[in-house]
Amino acid sequence: MNSILVIEDDEVARELMRMSLERRGYKVVVAEDGLQGYEEALRMRPDLIVTDIKMPAADGVHLVRRVRDTAELSETPILVITGFGTGSATFALAQGANAYEPKPINPENFLATVKRLIDREEG
Repeated sequence: MNSILVIEDDEVARELMRMSLERRGYKVVVAEDGLQGYEEALRMRPDLIVTDIKMPAADGVHLVRRVRDTAELSETPILVITGFGTGSATFALAQGANAYEPKPINPENFLATVKRLIDREEG
């Protein structure tokens, strides 16, 4: 079973993603900000990290950089979620994220992107 770490400060969005992913058979762990998310990533070594960009404590771009700079996590696919348009998503991609999805999340597109990133990781 693939494991996914979802890092999102908005409880409703976090739970929506968690439930959608669990229904598809993924093991999901959640975190509320980039600092907590980074610690969880180190602990669990997920198959995929899904992170919001705008969060308190440490934002998603900071998280992407830390993950890419950590040997044990550097190859982990990262999907960023943003409600701030393609500018912030493009910046996150330049920092090492693998893909992005806009907010509000379209569940079908979100799940298709998750599957693509995990399949790429396994292949």
